[in-house]
Amino acid sequence: MTIFAKLGADSSIGDILFSDPERYAPILAFAQDAMRSDGALPHKTRELLAAYVSGLNECTFCQGVHTDVAKRFGVDPSLLANLLLSDDHASIEDEQKSIFAFARKLTVSPSKVVEADRQNVLDAGHSEDMLKDVIAIVCLFSFFNRLVDGHGIKGNAEIFNRDSEMLAAFGYVPPPQ
Repeated sequence: MTIFAKLGADSSIGDILFSDPERYAPILAFAQDAMRSDGALPHKTRELLAAYVSGLNECTFCQGVHTDVAKRFGVDPSLLANLLLSDDHASIEDEQKSIFAFARKLTVSPSKVVEADRQNVLDAGHSEDMLKDVIAIVCLFSFFNRLVDGHGIKGNAEIFNRDSEMLAAFGYVPPPQ
């Protein structure tokens, strides 16, 4: 339960973001770009990264929602569980291992990221633009994780399902009224 007057047990991140559009409109625009723009990373991989970062940050709400969004885009939910259990990322395709290894390090120990970590992603055949997308997603979800956890939002399966349906259908912009 949250202490904030306008937030309750059934609240979600949207209740924070859409209640203060002047403050949060720029982050929503950034989220839409980072998660739904055309680019080398498919939307399902972006959502898996969102769930992964959220799992590493132990953010129950964001991990639950984005695991469900990734599932809606065709990702097996057990993949996330395996990723979170293993530092070697054995459960993912070879071309994605460097991406998830980089995302883990940037999430868990950001001040220890060195040039070699970035170079590993490039050496695996990924472009600088893809690496920038991964960095943006890690940053975005580190922010979102702290936003919901700071407000005391935890969610449940029903809320995860509701929010993931909206995100899969409309992305990161306010839903139509």
